[in-house]
Amino acid sequence: CAAVSPAGLTAAQDLALAGYHVDVYEKFDRPGGVMQWGIPGFRLPARILEEDIDRICKRCPGITIHTNTALGEQVNLDELKERHDAVLLAIGAAWGKPMGVPGEDHKLVEDGVGFLRRINSSGERPSLPETVLVIGGGDVAMDACRVAARMPGCKNVKVVYRRGPGEIPARKDELEGAIKEDIEFVYHAQPVEIVEKDGGLALRCVKTKLGKPGEDGRRAFHTVPGSEFDIDCGMIIAAVGQTGDCGELREKGLIKTDRVETDFESMRTEDSQVFGAGDGAFGGSTIVMAMHHGHKAAYYIKQYLDGNENPLPYRTPHRTRRIDVAQDIMWEKYPRQEQAFHGLGDKPAEFPEIESKYDKETAIAEAARCYRCDAETGTADYSVKNREDIFLMARMQPGDAKSQSAMLKKRLKPREILITPEQLASFDDLVFLPANLSRLVIDPYREACRTDSKLGGSIELRNPYLVTGFDDAPDEIRKAVAKAVENTGCAWMGRAKPDGDVPWLQLLKPGEEPNANAAAAMYEIGDSFKAFEPKRAHDAQLVGLSVQGPALEMAIPFALESNLELMVLDGTRGSELAGPPDMTVLRDAIRILRGLNQEEEIDLIWYGGVRSGTDVAKALALGGMAAAVGVSMAIAAGATVTGGSISYDGDRTMEERVTGAEYLIQSMAGETSIMARCTGKTNVHNLEPEDLKTITIAASEATGIPLAGTR
Repeated sequence: CAAVSPAGLTAAQDLALAGYHVDVYEKFDRPGGVMQWGIPGFRLPARILEEDIDRICKRCPGITIHTNTALGEQVNLDELKERHDAVLLAIGAAWGKPMGVPGEDHKLVEDGVGFLRRINSSGERPSLPETVLVIGGGDVAMDACRVAARMPGCKNVKVVYRRGPGEIPARKDELEGAIKEDIEFVYHAQPVEIVEKDGGLALRCVKTKLGKPGEDGRRAFHTVPGSEFDIDCGMIIAAVGQTGDCGELREKGLIKTDRVETDFESMRTEDSQVFGAGDGAFGGSTIVMAMHHGHKAAYYIKQYLDGNENPLPYRTPHRTRRIDVAQDIMWEKYPRQEQAFHGLGDKPAEFPEIESKYDKETAIAEAARCYRCDAETGTADYSVKNREDIFLMARMQPGDAKSQSAMLKKRLKPREILITPEQLASFDDLVFLPANLSRLVIDPYREACRTDSKLGGSIELRNPYLVTGFDDAPDEIRKAVAKAVENTGCAWMGRAKPDGDVPWLQLLKPGEEPNANAAAAMYEIGDSFKAFEPKRAHDAQLVGLSVQGPALEMAIPFALESNLELMVLDGTRGSELAGPPDMTVLRDAIRILRGLNQEEEIDLIWYGGVRSGTDVAKALALGGMAAAVGVSMAIAAGATVTGGSISYDGDRTMEERVTGAEYLIQSMAGETSIMARCTGKTNVHNLEPEDLKTITIAASEATGIPLAGTR
């Protein structure tokens, strides 16, 4: 890594924890980047930063920090590439941008980041003129104005910003801190020139007016003709932006404007061995965002070092702390625990901390207010909107009739009616009847319920589930899901053989040769049947068809005549993401087999719309022997569904993907068996149509199951 910055340190830690040795090169005499020289000690004491860096180095002995080693001076890029397998440029944005107005080259005009570096890195406390102007409205401007106010000789600090108070980009707490310290703000003023005046300076400005929001959401502004005015001062600090620069990188073509040219999607530069991150690559931001860049860069560097040229896209890993959601029964009522603000203090130039620390009790009370975003379900029953309502209700006074009435009306507002005459049937429209409503039973729910299955008389499974749809998934995903399938005793259905000892139902087209390693050869017929010669690679191999609704009338007799053992009933309408499954496929297949008096001669596997063990139980009750799981398994393995497509990100380890897939299968097995037990069964394959009722006319017509309340 080039630079011990927030991005560089974060990436170094991740890479060291992954087992790599990391050398970090720092231009200055102390590590920390902008945290060391950019943030004043009254906000971030140096000892806190040193403790953090020491903690990282102690935890990660594979990190070596080289200070006073500037890129292009003590070391060059070619040397770094020769010494190391990959290079990360996290050089920061250590230089201020010019204002672009006449007179800014005056000796009493200084850029904001240079001013902060001079004060913070050396401990210098220069005597400043009585009045200091700071140009800009970002966080650097806020730090610069507050630092200036603490310097000897300075009595008045004014911040000049070209838009209004509603548009100033500085963080709210920084802005409020500056206001509390009596910093004056001059809004709607655009600097146009710096001139000498009465032995000092004057900033010549024109007034501005706001226009409509631009593409970035910020309101544009225009100057008011004839509105020039001067602001007298003794010094000007320009904090109008930051830039990253390095002559070495500019010569190599890696810096063409004011940043390291880096692709944000891959964190790579034009040099395949060199990566970029942080403010020096993507512009000024917060420390947290720079750390995000570091995590992301480390991920892609690891993929590069592993030889993976097409890694899964990076996504911030989701982690839950696995502790009680509510740490205190009164957590909704706790107000924010404000820290006491001390302002400049008695000795401003010594940079005393501006806020008190939490004591133990206050810290616990504040922590108890945590929203627990890591435990957010995101369901319709508990959304962020509902959570906000819970907080409001918890804090309402019983006697506040107006607020209570408004909240009640909001909560009683009827939801949109989702069932329409055009709605297609789905598994949600099927419900199970409790055993005591359908037959006389004697406590079968107390007994264990079997979920084991035997497809075609020879493929033995612990659970009646097949996993499918992963032929085009990234290799990492296929391996993780296959491992979960192996560990939970299920089967794999696809064109390519999975890793591990997994029963494989091979999907192939008529005319293709089956693989001898496949437990079954499943010929994909689709919605149009044409006779063909099914083949077996050996006598022990099963053969079956994968059929859609329109082909059933011809495919089922053909399968029986050809002594095929299996049939996948494809109700997906072409894709699981296309909408609800075609429930008529299972109904029609059973009717055809029943009409031929061959209902038990071929095992039916349902595919389409299965999300849970309850859905599988319903498919078994309708006549299936097993069910294939696709999209729900992809989600369990870390997929994101956007529109009609599935994508994967690199936010999980292989172990986490295996665990997620296993958890889905385990929960499905529990649900399937519970549904069977509740209907009085001790084997999931004893579920039958009489255990079901439908709640919509569409579902009743599609499945042949009576509506609730009818016989």
